[in-house]
Amino acid sequence: MLCFGFVPSSTGAAGRWWALAALLITAFAAFLRLDAFTGKYGELDHPTWARIATHDIAPRARWFQPSAVQWQRVPTPYVGGDPIAYLRYAREMTTFYQPHVREPVYLATTRAALWLLDNQDAAISFASAAGSVAAVFATYLLGAAAVSPAGGLIAAGLLAIEYEAIGWSVEGWRDDTFTALFVLTAWALVRLREAPSFWRAVAAGLCAGAVCLTRITALSFVLPALGWMALERSDGRSALRPQLAVASLLLAAVVAPYLASCAIATGDPFFAINEHTRYYRFAEGASATPTSTTAYLFDKFARHPIGMIDVAAVGLFVRPFTIKWHLYDLWVRGASTFLAGAALAGLAAWLFTGRGRFLLLLLVTALVPYAFTWNVGGGGEWRFTMHVYSIYLIAAAAVFVAAGRALRAALRRDQQHVQVRVLLRRAAVVAAGCTVAAALYVALPWFVQREVIANGEAADIKVDPRDWPFYRNGWSESHTDGAVTARVSTVPIAVVHFPLPLKRAYEIVLRLDPAAPEAQHRFTVLLNKQLIGTLLFGWNAERVGAYRLTLPATSVRAGDNEIAVVPDTMVTAADAGPRLDWLDPRQRVGVRLWYLRVLD
Repeated sequence: MLCFGFVPSSTGAAGRWWALAALLITAFAAFLRLDAFTGKYGELDHPTWARIATHDIAPRARWFQPSAVQWQRVPTPYVGGDPIAYLRYAREMTTFYQPHVREPVYLATTRAALWLLDNQDAAISFASAAGSVAAVFATYLLGAAAVSPAGGLIAAGLLAIEYEAIGWSVEGWRDDTFTALFVLTAWALVRLREAPSFWRAVAAGLCAGAVCLTRITALSFVLPALGWMALERSDGRSALRPQLAVASLLLAAVVAPYLASCAIATGDPFFAINEHTRYYRFAEGASATPTSTTAYLFDKFARHPIGMIDVAAVGLFVRPFTIKWHLYDLWVRGASTFLAGAALAGLAAWLFTGRGRFLLLLLVTALVPYAFTWNVGGGGEWRFTMHVYSIYLIAAAAVFVAAGRALRAALRRDQQHVQVRVLLRRAAVVAAGCTVAAALYVALPWFVQREVIANGEAADIKVDPRDWPFYRNGWSESHTDGAVTARVSTVPIAVVHFPLPLKRAYEIVLRLDPAAPEAQHRFTVLLNKQLIGTLLFGWNAERVGAYRLTLPATSVRAGDNEIAVVPDTMVTAADAGPRLDWLDPRQRVGVRLWYLRVLD
């Protein structure tokens, strides 16, 4: 039966050859990251090892990289984000378990890099790059344990040449270190689950402790993973629960001193998490006073339960995946789409195996801290989900391994027993699940906006990738021009759908412009086919027009409402000028709409 490459890891001499190949891939990853450092920050003239690395070794990486890769020099390194703060914190570090807003592992790593680089600020780049390189070898280990050594090599190789990861790796963030330790912890947990032993329990406990001391939010996946293994059927693994106790005790022994020191100094053992609610509250326009993460999330769920479900679902299942892959096209055209498709197939196949479900648990729970904040301020940056990239890559590698094994069996004419009915049933389950998920993904924005309006808050019916419930037909594809993403009406009467919970009067604002200001002078607005008014276009090349209207209660429906925008004339895209040169020049157009805002 198709198992997507879940085979035992090689041992003995063969295992050593696989490990050697993984080390060579890891060395190549270091080579590419060294080139990124010199491209962004220049060469170092001391100490000797750094001068040799940046002067003599790094330039040779350009022989191997795609021609499209051009690193931009950073004029003021590390300023404007956490890296400059990490440098200061590392230099000020007194003890490993000091009470601090930043967990100690990355600070200690940076402090060691400062010692190696004679206290130069560039140490922060070497600290983060070391984590990125370590993540490549850790990916091999996890892939070998979860799929096969070949699968591990494929995944490690893909991570080694991923230029988004390479670019971030030298910028001094702790995310690369967190990625390496997350993948190592996943590897240790998979091995413990498969074959419990005292030393595997020790490795799992130490790795889990280290990842939590890099980001204490790692408890979001460590605790569920341990709980899953404790509750999972342990047929043939009777030693698992005692070994889980060993791993849990070690985890507590490693992490508890830091929590205790924070509790003594600040009164809050989770100070490193809760202090950062200050930033997210400020970004949302609320008080910058910090609160507990639990209180912060509970308050958001209490006010916008549907909205938070939507945010969490996108943050767990959509955005982390869709923002990956793109830069593989630098190496081979079409590679991004091919790899993403393979990863989706591998993730779906994992639903039907115990080991696969365990990996999916690690994937989803590791994203929980990100899932609720990706849409706030800079919370959606690529680096916040780089730690799960290895699991995506291993899922893709599992498909390649399975395809290779199937091809080899076909060439040898091996007689394999394939349970076609089982495969078809599984495919049907996946297809049904994907259909339901797609329907929810499309429909939820409608209910999110309805909830906002029902709460008496302003709701923006914006043009974005999920705007189909609002802009169903009569509009062009969305197009971004500077800070504005808009659609252009392509029919004389273009309709925007939007929800209103009650039949009463509402105030709205339309943000739109005429397609051709010289030829179009006024537009008519209809609500549910009832005339609301006719307005003169106001044209400002620097600002999208804003038109405030009152929707009378007599024309409002409780539920789906339709605002129709009717310009006095339609023009061709060619007549509209260069702003609409992305459309077919013969296309008839009316207005360029940014968003509809419901005020109250």
